[in-house]
Amino acid sequence: MRKTRRILDLCETMLYNKLFSTSHYILQMTFCLLILAMHAGAAAVPIVVSGNPRATVQIGANASTQERFAAAEIRTFIEKWTGAQLELRTNQQSTTTRTVIVLGTPTSNPTIQSLRTKMDLALSEKLGDEGYQIKSADLGTEIVIVISARTPRGVIYGAYTFIEACITELTGLKPVHPDIAVERAPSLSLPQLDTISRPFYPIRAVLEIDDPDWLARQRVNMSGGEGVWTGTGIEDGFGTAFKYVDTPAFSELQDEPRSQRLKRIETLQNRFNALRDRGIDAYLFMYLTGEPTEALIQARPDLLGPEVLYGASRNEVSYRPFCWSKPEFHTLARQLTQEIVKTYPTLAGFHLRSWGHETRACNCPECGDRSPEGQAKLWEVYFTIIKAAQEVRPDFKFYISGYNRSWLQDPDGDYARQLPKGTIFSQKWGADGEPITDPNIPIEQMNTLGEMGHRFIVLSHDVEEVMPFWMLESDLFVQGVRQLANSPEVVGLSGFTVQGATQGLGYLDRLVSARINWDMQLDHLQLMHNELMARYGNTEAADLILSALRTNGWTLASYFSDYASSLSIGGTYGSGSAGLATRFWNLIGPNAVKNTLAIPELKIAQTAVHRFTNLLAPQQRAANEIREANEIAEPVDLAAAQDLTDALHLMRLWVLLFQSREKLVEAITLGYERNTGSRINAKLASAAEFSKSIQPLIKQFNEFGPLFGYSHQTNEVELVKTLKEEVAFLSSFDYRTLQKHDETFSPEETELRISDVYNYPNPLKRKTTFTYLLTLEADAVEITIYNVSGRRIHVLKDVSAKEGYNEVSWNAQDADGTPLANGVYFYKVRAVLDDKKAESIRRLAVIR
Repeated sequence: MRKTRRILDLCETMLYNKLFSTSHYILQMTFCLLILAMHAGAAAVPIVVSGNPRATVQIGANASTQERFAAAEIRTFIEKWTGAQLELRTNQQSTTTRTVIVLGTPTSNPTIQSLRTKMDLALSEKLGDEGYQIKSADLGTEIVIVISARTPRGVIYGAYTFIEACITELTGLKPVHPDIAVERAPSLSLPQLDTISRPFYPIRAVLEIDDPDWLARQRVNMSGGEGVWTGTGIEDGFGTAFKYVDTPAFSELQDEPRSQRLKRIETLQNRFNALRDRGIDAYLFMYLTGEPTEALIQARPDLLGPEVLYGASRNEVSYRPFCWSKPEFHTLARQLTQEIVKTYPTLAGFHLRSWGHETRACNCPECGDRSPEGQAKLWEVYFTIIKAAQEVRPDFKFYISGYNRSWLQDPDGDYARQLPKGTIFSQKWGADGEPITDPNIPIEQMNTLGEMGHRFIVLSHDVEEVMPFWMLESDLFVQGVRQLANSPEVVGLSGFTVQGATQGLGYLDRLVSARINWDMQLDHLQLMHNELMARYGNTEAADLILSALRTNGWTLASYFSDYASSLSIGGTYGSGSAGLATRFWNLIGPNAVKNTLAIPELKIAQTAVHRFTNLLAPQQRAANEIREANEIAEPVDLAAAQDLTDALHLMRLWVLLFQSREKLVEAITLGYERNTGSRINAKLASAAEFSKSIQPLIKQFNEFGPLFGYSHQTNEVELVKTLKEEVAFLSSFDYRTLQKHDETFSPEETELRISDVYNYPNPLKRKTTFTYLLTLEADAVEITIYNVSGRRIHVLKDVSAKEGYNEVSWNAQDADGTPLANGVYFYKVRAVLDDKKAESIRRLAVIR
């Protein structure tokens, strides 16, 4: 196909440039005409030929800012790939190229209206506000590609689909995304296009401060975390929102210099404009009501109640909350709201959140805190803000999080019915964003809100899972999303937020979670594979990386489901808790170890041993795959190389953590046997050594995930410090506290067994790694390789013989150092302990 395109491109170049003498030119044109006739069905549409533009982008003379942005994106990407800059013309200007890319709505670009019948353009109401149609046709004098929609936002999405069609032609990959790595090419031609598409879900949101271009390119239409978001209510509460405006009425309530505030206002105005121009609704995030500014506490004490304790307050002790029952506070809230709306004319709405102490009311009898009376007072604050905003802009929107939880109780939906139609509500995936397939959302409540005309979105798997690291959760996410999408019981769901880290290869989750909101049939595995192949140069590397990341994702999801029985979700034998315990800091350190060593029963400890053994094998496989990929990958740039290196460290880190914890639970089981003191102590020492091995890995990471604004250095120092404290605790731990031998307990003698024998990769090219589990530490282990006739090829002697997981690398050479020929071979792993023997035979293949 690509060869044919090159021939067609050459023919067209000759037509335009007459590269040969007249006689040669006639012969060459005869040949080209034959080729063109053979491939008439393909009817390639030329965009760029040999670095020369063969297409023009046309927009309406009165095109919107969003339509002009869409046209600019098409021109930018084509120039990036080919070096050719397509001309931009309006419908009132003539074009000179044979191909014309017509962009816009029937209203904004009259050309589209004139082509509707001629090209059978549907553009029906079924497209909605964001759907689009792309269609090409040879009209004789010119080839027209129409990218049209009913709204400018739909035009943007159509433009990106056109851009992705270009990428597919240049790379042969599908599906793709606009920012995928593409090699420079001198020519670009497209097949005939005929596509109609609209989003599966109307709201495709993000709660991070992301690049507007990236959001637009992934069809995200809502940014719900704009402004300052610290998660404390100190800097991102309504009580400190004076920093968003510059008016003399609030000068005495400000905590910062005016120059700093003016800079923030300008930055936000520019950002909101950029988001609007890309079809993205910006929502300013604010806790209601949050901690007041220090200046307000001093200047307007009449608005406040007595101090309430809150460790995350500005002074880390307490603060004075607003008194919701005072009319003067509602007057201030109304004035501040309207000033914000006036200051940011392109701001789409407010994201108002009520949660915990960030929302704390004062303790006066009128406010009532979290009593029904207090709930009513808080709802009054909400409606004061909502009505004030709509007085300035009737189309102003609202997104409310924390609904019907600790605050904002509304069991009968009375308050929700009073909210503006289209108000957005949300709930976190699972209890606190855990990596599970079932979002566990309140379907009845969601459907009820939908019946009221509101919208409900799910805050997808949180990037806090294993902060400051990342894990790939696309399989979990896609499975959960599709279960809800296919459920007849779910009728009120409006979408999911983008999930995943921006660091390392965690961004693959972001691609998948953004795109599946639009296309529920998306082949998410192929999307990730194509991205990895483009970044790392070959299919084999992409296969290995994707396999490793997916294996790690499922392994960690299994681990976090019960912490391999070594940590209690309910905290029955320690301090574990859903959500918080998935942060890496909660998995390491003295407290985590104490929690594990507090396992109260032999049966639980045995289950934990079994669970860790089962987790270790796939996680080690993931580590091996990443290592193999790192050896053959051809990263497209330094960032790609660093992302892969971080993945290498991350896969190994989890292996070491599981190995450490496995030794701890094995030590506990030994405590129920006789005369095992030395073995228990050895297990604890082994656990400490594994924990030590994690420390250098931490220091090698290029990039950590964000954690409460901590710097890279802070993350590194604190993680290593916590691991050192863990090692110190284990080194001084009295193993005798684990000895719980019961005289009635009589376990059977443990057999020497070899299990889970594998080698990876298999088939192999240059080398492979053997892995196996031993039930006991052996005196000796050897691995013998045979050919199919049974002749011994090589013997690996005195290899790893420790209890549990073992691995041994081999360079695929015989005893003389000669690389093995292609073919099938057998290998035998044999272990010896005193008079006990165990062996296992497996097959491997060599394909060079």
